[in-house]
Amino acid sequence: MAYTSTKAIVLRRADWRENDRILTLLTRDRGRVDALARGCRRPNNPLMPASELFVLGDYMLFKGKGHELVTSCQVEDSFYPLRNDFDKLSYAAILLRCAELAAQPEEPQPYLLILLSRSLSRLAYSGLDARMVTAAFLLHFASLTGYKPRLEHCAICGERIPEGEPARLSFTAGGLVCRRCQRPDGDGTAVEADAVSWLRGVLKAGIEKTEPDLHRVPLPALKRYVEQALEQRLPPLPEYGARM
Repeated sequence: MAYTSTKAIVLRRADWRENDRILTLLTRDRGRVDALARGCRRPNNPLMPASELFVLGDYMLFKGKGHELVTSCQVEDSFYPLRNDFDKLSYAAILLRCAELAAQPEEPQPYLLILLSRSLSRLAYSGLDARMVTAAFLLHFASLTGYKPRLEHCAICGERIPEGEPARLSFTAGGLVCRRCQRPDGDGTAVEADAVSWLRGVLKAGIEKTEPDLHRVPLPALKRYVEQALEQRLPPLPEYGARM
C-alpha cells in the first residue's frame, strides 16, 4: 500500500454507486490510471472539482487492495471555456480519446501529457482556429506515437513534393503521396497545396510560428490517418469542421 503524487489530466469519468466516480487519468509518471474518487458527487466535496473531464492537476493517489483511490488534488486548470462552446468541446473530445487509446498503464507519458495540456489550453484560451489546433495535435500525436508521416518526399517513390503541389495523405504509404504515384483505387485523403506547406511548418516550428493562411484545414485527412494508426474510430468532427 502506498501513496503517489502525479500530474494528470482527466480523460474519462464514470459515475459509480451513489456518490462516487471512476476517473481515467493520463498521468505523467504512470501512463493511464483508473482511480476511484469517493464521495466526489456530494455537494461541497473537495474532490468534486477534480473529477470533471479535462481537469489538469496534481493528484494524490492511494493504491490499496481494491480500487486505486484519489485522496486529494490540487487543480491547476479546468479549461472551463471548453464547456461553453459545443464545437470546441467536440474537438477536445477527440484529443482526450487519442490520449486514452495511446496511453498504457504504468508507462510514463510526460510528452503526451504536455502535448495534450498545451492543446487543450490553445482550444480554451487562444484565438487560434480550433480546427487548426486539433489538426496540429493530431500531427504531433502521430509523430509522438511512432506514426510520423513523411511530408517532404513522396512516401512511395521518394521524390520531393515541390512547394505549391497538392498531395494525398496515406497511412498505408506512411505519409504524403505525390500526384504521379496516386492511383484511382488508392487510399488516402486529398491535401491541398497550402495545407501541405502548413503541415510541414507545424511539424518543424509549431502551430504558433506557422502561417495560418489556409483554404481548407487538413483536419479530416489527419483524423483519418490517426484512426488508421490506432485502429479505432475517434469522436466525430462537428459538422462545420468536417466540411473544412
